[in-house]
Amino acid sequence: MSEDGEGLVTSFRPGPDRETPEDILGHACTLVRLCGRDSAIAAVFLALVLAGTVSRLAAGVPGLAALALLPVLATAFVISASYAVRSRRTLVSVLAEVRGRTGSPVDPGVPWTPFGSAVALDDRVRDGELRRLLSAAHRCGELSWQAVAWAAATSVLFLFWTLAAAMAGG
Repeated sequence: MSEDGEGLVTSFRPGPDRETPEDILGHACTLVRLCGRDSAIAAVFLALVLAGTVSRLAAGVPGLAALALLPVLATAFVISASYAVRSRRTLVSVLAEVRGRTGSPVDPGVPWTPFGSAVALDDRVRDGELRRLLSAAHRCGELSWQAVAWAAATSVLFLFWTLAAAMAGG
């Protein structure tokens, strides 16, 4: 490092952000919609697996191989469902925190001016809160995608479980 401090870089910001607050909020809203879609897809897969498993078990106890695969199937089911629930809980928690810190409604159709005040949020505060929302939306997107992946794995395991039950003469 040189004596004049040229080698010391504490932060780098190339210039003013090109994204407007509306753009950031729009990205977050899009991610939240995708999270909802992914969670719905996972729920459909899981509902089909649950219905198939219950109907198969109602028909009679499957063979030993199928019973051995049942805990694996149940574990994958629970993992997928927990990812979907965690995604939703994370989103609701972050929205509640933002609303609590700002006093503002957190709805894209509602202005960012708090109801109890005629003063708009400070730009820096608003941008920080929007970045938190965007970060949470990304996290929820990852969790909901994991829910879909585990639901697909659960569906494949269900097929193997069904084949094992059929081969065991059940």
